[in-house]
Order: sequence, then C-alpha cells, then structure tokens
Amino acid sequence: MGSVGIEQCQVISIKGLNESEASAFSTFRQLCAEQGLLKKPQGLSKDDVSDGINDDIALLRFLQARKMSPSDALKQFKDAAAFHSEKNVLRLFDLICVEDYEDTRSMYPHWTGRRDKNGYPIMILDAGHLNPTTMAHWRKTRDSPVAKHGTTTDMKQRASIHFDTLTRFIFPLCSAAQDRPDSGLPVTKSTYLVDGTTVSLKQGWDVRDFAQDISWILATCYPETIDHIFVCNVPSYFSMIWNIVKKLVDPATAEKIVILRPSDVYPGLEKYIDRKNIPTKFGGDFPFKNGMLPDLDAGVCQALDWTNAAEGKLPRGPLKWIEDSTGKRKVVATGSVDGVQRTEEVAVLKNQA
Repeated sequence: MGSVGIEQCQVISIKGLNESEASAFSTFRQLCAEQGLLKKPQGLSKDDVSDGINDDIALLRFLQARKMSPSDALKQFKDAAAFHSEKNVLRLFDLICVEDYEDTRSMYPHWTGRRDKNGYPIMILDAGHLNPTTMAHWRKTRDSPVAKHGTTTDMKQRASIHFDTLTRFIFPLCSAAQDRPDSGLPVTKSTYLVDGTTVSLKQGWDVRDFAQDISWILATCYPETIDHIFVCNVPSYFSMIWNIVKKLVDPATAEKIVILRPSDVYPGLEKYIDRKNIPTKFGGDFPFKNGMLPDLDAGVCQALDWTNAAEGKLPRGPLKWIEDSTGKRKVVATGSVDGVQRTEEVAVLKNQA
C-alpha cells in the first residue's frame, strides 16, 4: 500500500483540473511563491511536514473556495496565514495544554474515528453540549488575552489548533487508507453530523456568536473542507431557529447543510455512511458520544504500524505528522502535560514510497 505524501499529493491534486483550472492553479501557486507563502512556515518544528498548511492540496482548496480566481484566493490565503501568525497557532500546536485541547475539542465538531462511504472523516457535535454553562465558559475563554507562548487562553487560538488537526493530521491519515473509492486521490473533505435533539429557540439565540465565530474560522482558514453537514433529529420548530442561525453562517457553508427530522435521519445518513459507522443515536451501530476519543475503523488502523500505543487507540491531545531523516512518516502526540511538552511517537505510516 502506497502512502500519499507531499510530493505525490502535489501531482495528484492537479490531475483532475481542466486546462483553464490548471492555468489558474499555476498562477495562484506562483503568486504565493512570490509572496513567500510557500516557505516552511515559522512555528513548525524541524521534522514537521507542511501537509494541510501550504502544500498544493491546501492551495487548491483556497483556489476552489474563490471560484478559481488566483487574486481572490491569494487574498484569502494571506488572510489565513496572517491569522495563524497572529495567533501563533503552529507553535502553540506543540505547546497547548492537553486538557485545554480536549476541552476545546468537545465544543467543536470532532472526529469520530470513522469515515463515510467516500472515505471522508465523520465529524460530530452534540448541540446539547452547547448549554449555558459551556457557552459562558467559551465566552470567557474567547475574551482572554492572546497567548504567545505556553498554555493558550484565547478560544480562537484553541479552535484553530483543533481544526489544524483536521487538515494536518486527519486528512493525511484518511488519505493513506486504501479501502475507499479513488484511493489514489487525497482526502480533503469531511462529513459533519450535528445532533439537534435538544436544540431550542433560546439555545439558537444563545449560540449565535459561537456559530458566527466557527463559521468565520472555517470559511477563512479551512475552506472547502466540508462535504455535507447533517443536522439530525431537529424539532418541528427548527425552521425558526435556523432563521436566526443561518444569517450568521457563511453562505457557502450554509449550502452544505442538510436538515433531517427524526424519521428522516437514518435513511438520510445511510446513503452516505455505512450502518456500522452511524452513531447509535441516529439509528446506526456505532456507540459514539460527544467528546469521546476517535474509535478508528479497520481501514485507518491498517494504514499504520502502531508503536507506543494500542492499535486503533489514539492518545488525547493534538497529533501531527513528522518525517524523520530516513523519510519515514510518523504520528507524534504533542501538546503539554503538567507544563512539559510531549513528543511521543504513536505510529508509523506503512509501506511508504
């Protein structure tokens, strides 16, 4: 089984483009190079790879988000890079307290460890977790000073570190799994499941600033990473809630939202996700709960040789890829515990080219 590394992905990422799109991509890439945006970003460690940050796959996502306009894509890519730099996200990815990371992960859509029928990672969020206590905690953290070193306190920093895990770690891992359609192409999108069982009109109003923040971060810094967002088990009055929230959501993201009433949830999800990977609360066989660590499916597990972790058991906290002096790709657990930065090898990517 071959891996999908940086050089491979750079070739693969432009294969499906027509002549006009390929020309736009070449122009955009040249503009980024001229602006110094393709250099190894400050904040990465020596062995860190740039997948999901400024490799060709990341560039193509920004270009597609701006309808293949190189100048518009350049502006957005510069904005995203500036935001990452201002928030010191890449350095703090290695320094964030593991407890802070896990606290943040439970508030945002997070990976179940499973994939849909296209091989896209399934992200989940229980809207019931966004209760008044959680939102008060989020607002307090959001308004804290921006941390430059050590433990992060600013919620936009934390959220960016969380979503960097998606593009830097989860997408490349899912790309390495060969049991999927078009296994030679990299995975660049995800499927979101939102449990709306307990959502109310009051909650819809209370989370409006949270919805606006997450929409801005995803649209600006992580464009074209969502395939569908399924909002499941919505109450009969959800249309009134949606009228409040949709005005705060990026229009491109709003177009990907599918609203499912209780009777439509399983039939709607089963078209895209195998039963074994659909959470039990949605009629499937997967007993996933909000905040639970990823429970990796067999195809993902088989892409790795596990070293310092039980097979299929990812540790808490942020994870990233490094490339050692021999060219081997390794999964490393980072973040800090009791003020001490971790660098724990978890697994090695199998059968690397």
